[in-house]
Amino acid sequence: MPSHKQSEQCPKGVTRREVLRLGAGMAAGAAIGPFVLRTAGAADAFTWQRFKGTKLFVLVSKNTWAETMEKMVPDFEKLTGIQVEVSVLPEIQARQKATVEFTAGNSGIDAWYTSLPVEKRRFWKSGWYTDLNKFLKDPTMTAPDYAWDDIAAGVRKSVTQSDGTLSALPVLVDPFILIYRKDLYAQKGLKPPKTMGEWEEQAQKLHNPPGMYGFVARGLKNANATSFAYVIYALGGEYLTRDGKSALDSPVWVKAVEWYAGMLKRFAPPGVVNFNWYECSSAFQQGQVASYVDAASFAGPFEDKEKSKVAGQVGYAVLPAGPAGQVPPFFTNALAVSPQSKNQGAGYFFIQWASSRQSAIKELLAGVPSVRAAAWNAPEVKAKAKMPADWDAAYLESLRIGREGLPEIVDVTQYRDIIGVAIQKAIEGGNSAQLVAQAHKEFQEVLDKTEK
Repeated sequence: MPSHKQSEQCPKGVTRREVLRLGAGMAAGAAIGPFVLRTAGAADAFTWQRFKGTKLFVLVSKNTWAETMEKMVPDFEKLTGIQVEVSVLPEIQARQKATVEFTAGNSGIDAWYTSLPVEKRRFWKSGWYTDLNKFLKDPTMTAPDYAWDDIAAGVRKSVTQSDGTLSALPVLVDPFILIYRKDLYAQKGLKPPKTMGEWEEQAQKLHNPPGMYGFVARGLKNANATSFAYVIYALGGEYLTRDGKSALDSPVWVKAVEWYAGMLKRFAPPGVVNFNWYECSSAFQQGQVASYVDAASFAGPFEDKEKSKVAGQVGYAVLPAGPAGQVPPFFTNALAVSPQSKNQGAGYFFIQWASSRQSAIKELLAGVPSVRAAAWNAPEVKAKAKMPADWDAAYLESLRIGREGLPEIVDVTQYRDIIGVAIQKAIEGGNSAQLVAQAHKEFQEVLDKTEK
């Protein structure tokens, strides 16, 4: 997320008061799930100095959250007396390093940044996550103001395994939202679409190539699987059956591929079949596209008046509903503790601090979104909003009503490749029913090999 300060005046239709109400609603929704028991004297039992003198090694993937967190580490060291060495690597390199170290049984990594969409089931099956429940429920290990229930229920589910073990504490969650040109919508007398059908009609009205295209989303194989998740959920589709088999052999999947590929064929810029998020964002930022579905975190550059041709002209909303309602996909990143670490307690203190309300406030002030509803309500955050109010509202509501965007399986990459190729071929004119049938066959073969 960027740190370009926006005017405190809210876009028409969304007020800061409504944003705060959404934050409160997210917290209320989160309160349905498991909670941390507290007993009298819990505050006296907990002390941040418990592991004073310990040295930690923390591995994280390079992103805006990591950049901000790294600057905050001296605060943690002062608070706890724990020394921290942080290694920041590109995501693929970080994952490779973690895999090599854990496979070898090394204890050098104490805590690390885990991408749950890719690693959740694979790393859990390998035994590479420490179950954090034992720490979270211990009043001598978890600060009394940690407030686990401040995190949206769907996000807490994302870091919990099927056996109830808690693998990580969430720090960065990215929901997919609708990003649109509010100036063009106003000229046509349009409002953000409430349904997929409305969105299709609006894309047609705004489509005027070669100067303006009505819609864009990722077309490139593998990359397209994340934005396609929106369509599957909106139409009521699932990845897996109740007994863990491929659920792709459903008419819903054919309709989903037809809708997604059809929107791109009719309303997207030429070459969209090879567009990843960067090409989509660039086209929108250059004023060539009227509506766009992608991660909320990519919106920041659109508000940069020095680099964006659409700064101040962009609107944000929760993705439109399909027959199954509004179910925006989100993607969870979190901090975990290695079971091979000799400093698990101190490692838990670090990830607890990094995922706390106090740290979330500092991240928000730096322009990084937070999974904690209470942090959005902090006076200092309200006074220094980094993004327009409708962006805040779309982010918070998407966390409240959304769900994790990819199947919880060992080989998520294989699924993304399989469905990604089907979508790409459909964009190029292939038969959706035949492509989905082939994808179902290949996906089931992957499940047979990896989910035993």
